[in-house]
Amino acid sequence: MSQEHNPHGVDESRRTFMKATGAATAAAGLGATGAAAGDEKRAKRIEALIDELTLEQKVGQMTQVAIDDLGEGFDPDTAFNDHDDADTLGELFSELHVGSILNGGATGPTFDGEEFVEGLNGLQEYNLEVNEPAIPFVWGCDALHGNCLLDGCTSFPQRLNMGATRDIDLVEAAATHTGDSVAAIGGHWNFGPTLDVLRDMRWGRYFEGHSEDAMLLGEMGKARARGFQRSGRVAATVKHFAGYGTPNTGSDRTHARTSMRDLRTRQFEPYRRGLEEAKTVMVNSGAVNGKPAHASSWLLTTVLRDRFGFDGVVLTDWDDFDRMISNHEYLPETDAGWREAVRQGIEAGVDMHMCGGATAPTDFIDTVIDLVESGELSERRIDESVRRILELKAELGLFEDPLAPEDEIGDIVGGAADVSERLAKESLVLLRNEGDALPLEGSEDLLLTGPGVHEGTPNRFLMQHGGWTLGWQGIEDGNLTEDGPRPRQSTIEGELADRLGDGLTHVPTEYEPAVYESLYENFDNGFFDVTDEQEAAIREAAPDADAVVVVLGEGTHNEGFGDRDKMRFLEAQRELVELVDAETDDDTALVGVILAGAPRGTEETFRHLDAVLFAGQPGSDAGVAVVDTLFGDYNPSGKLPFTWESHVGHVPQIYDEYPPRHPDGAGDQMVQFEFGHGLSYTDWAYADLSLSTDAVKNPASSPTVTAHVTVENAGETAGEHIVEVYNTESYGSVLQPHRRLMGFERVHLEPGERETVAVELDLSTLEVVPGDVPGWGPRVVEAGEYELAVGSDWGVNASDDAAEGATATLTVGKTASITDPEPTPGRYDIDGDGDEDFEDVMALHRRLKERKRRDRQRGCGRDRGNGR
Repeated sequence: MSQEHNPHGVDESRRTFMKATGAATAAAGLGATGAAAGDEKRAKRIEALIDELTLEQKVGQMTQVAIDDLGEGFDPDTAFNDHDDADTLGELFSELHVGSILNGGATGPTFDGEEFVEGLNGLQEYNLEVNEPAIPFVWGCDALHGNCLLDGCTSFPQRLNMGATRDIDLVEAAATHTGDSVAAIGGHWNFGPTLDVLRDMRWGRYFEGHSEDAMLLGEMGKARARGFQRSGRVAATVKHFAGYGTPNTGSDRTHARTSMRDLRTRQFEPYRRGLEEAKTVMVNSGAVNGKPAHASSWLLTTVLRDRFGFDGVVLTDWDDFDRMISNHEYLPETDAGWREAVRQGIEAGVDMHMCGGATAPTDFIDTVIDLVESGELSERRIDESVRRILELKAELGLFEDPLAPEDEIGDIVGGAADVSERLAKESLVLLRNEGDALPLEGSEDLLLTGPGVHEGTPNRFLMQHGGWTLGWQGIEDGNLTEDGPRPRQSTIEGELADRLGDGLTHVPTEYEPAVYESLYENFDNGFFDVTDEQEAAIREAAPDADAVVVVLGEGTHNEGFGDRDKMRFLEAQRELVELVDAETDDDTALVGVILAGAPRGTEETFRHLDAVLFAGQPGSDAGVAVVDTLFGDYNPSGKLPFTWESHVGHVPQIYDEYPPRHPDGAGDQMVQFEFGHGLSYTDWAYADLSLSTDAVKNPASSPTVTAHVTVENAGETAGEHIVEVYNTESYGSVLQPHRRLMGFERVHLEPGERETVAVELDLSTLEVVPGDVPGWGPRVVEAGEYELAVGSDWGVNASDDAAEGATATLTVGKTASITDPEPTPGRYDIDGDGDEDFEDVMALHRRLKERKRRDRQRGCGRDRGNGR
């Protein structure tokens, strides 16, 4: 379609169309505006628009439909194959009046960006033409580490890698590019950031989290939400509210048992920070303390809206009203059970239901209409949700300009390569480096081996990208075709070949992705093997190599299909390392490079390796990042954002656990690498830790303190370093975590260079919930002394050189709250109606009177029994 008619890439015929359908008229009152008067005017227009809508149209606005089985294109006449209640894609709008559609699993009907925006624009035109009043739809997607729905996209490092960088600005820059790309294909809604606290490496979505630390996770998420939304045309989504990342079984979408104290101090905290930026929320598919999150008015209204002040759209995850029946067995698998699931979900606070593969849109729409007509749901409650949905569309400018420019995406796809490469390099964590095996210097003959081929097709690049990349489970769901879509990418083997030429011998071993099969056979995220031919080639090449690099890890995966039951490498990989070790002498450097979305590997294998580099899933620029690091062109600076236990049986050993974290003297057997561990090619020293003030009278009015510490590059190699300040000792009315991250900063220093680094410390990281077991009180920083420390290593990775670290003491004079001065949300909702009001005072009064009456009766009974 021609872009010559105007600078925005929307031709005049479309301008005429928009006026004819009323879209331009709606924009006069519903365009995005920040002025108070404009906001009031827009609110009135929205109310008028709600009054125009029929009940069917209102419920349609609350319906989001997955369109994942379309074939190619977004044409309204395209067959709608996901369900049988609409024949064509267009009928979703002309007959069902749906307010939102999505393409899930990082795929769409096309991998071409220009076809994408042209198709979505055409579908939007059709939607506006067939509906009166004309309300634009919002299209949502999972662009979670780049807009990885498009061929040639930049696949940024996965979220676990992002946490290792501690680089908030760089992470935000990556999210900004992602948001711009989503907007440029005509999209409006990105289902990220994921802000679920990490605790259990068995969880198949571990790679989607950023950290086990609530503050670090929250700050990463807030920055990413800000980046996604920077264009003003895309909404970010805080997910999965709340407690999704801590299933007790380690399996996806299962139940989480936790305490009120843990919820309020750790699990809620990342969401709270992310909500400062994000416009929408997605609900936890699981259950918390016996209640499905989608049915919890306490989570979705009392906490989310009343306590955190969130007024945006709340969306279910995929088919999650049905999941209350099929997964949680919370309600019977009957028509009445489904009806009750829908009623409870909407009453709890859900605004929009995501209809995936199990829920036909009419199942939801007809049920809600019937619930309203029968009086079981009020139309006023429906209006609340519709109002939020229309406000979101207005904030995104869709009433003002519902069509996206079609001349932007071509310049965006594959862009931000500098950000991606930098992020990939900063995310690499050097776990061990015995005898300074790295960097590889003077290595002219190198053997590269490890998983990377299936039936003759190279496929190691699947491991460097992971899930949500041109497919739900990874690129083409692991079933690679010769001309299939690929991200922009550099590979380890490609970069080594460019550097070494004939000096590289590459022997890839067998890796069959089997993303939907391996879960049911071995929990290994793929099938791995070393054939006789591959073994012979390794035996021939290894003795003559100056160095051997063995790629290790796990296959691409996602969600429940990625759940795992072991931490150690798979048998074929363990035997591969042992083979290489046996075929080389002591002068040959053996280096392991781990491509995985969770801590994979144990001492059983690591003891055979001189150096181990955790690369995670570094995305498009994995090759250049890893190879530059191996050869010393880049000095690794990443720090683990999680605790790496020594065995899956020791999970979890989170770093900020209450003491005792493990039995006395057992730490070395239970943890391999501590949170924050990461080696460098140089040495770092600290001195003169001081605080902007040694005493804070009232943390509520002074919620931050600045730490200053002198950092020295005491080695011979330039590099970057992450300076982290922890609270390492404190006492109060309840147990204090052994260690708490309070702030961090990156610094680059040349050899011998010193710099005084300023680190802003967030005192809210010191908040606890005082009181007894129930944890009902407000979150507060308790008065007392807090030891603060900065240094390279701790715990099982602690150095014997005390000079590497520095300490200071902060005194807090008054117990006060920074983030949550009220008791547990709903603490005084005595009558259970969701409100804390005068009726609760009276209910409490009646309860106390009844208790007093019973006490008198018991006292009289005792008196009679004693003959008095």
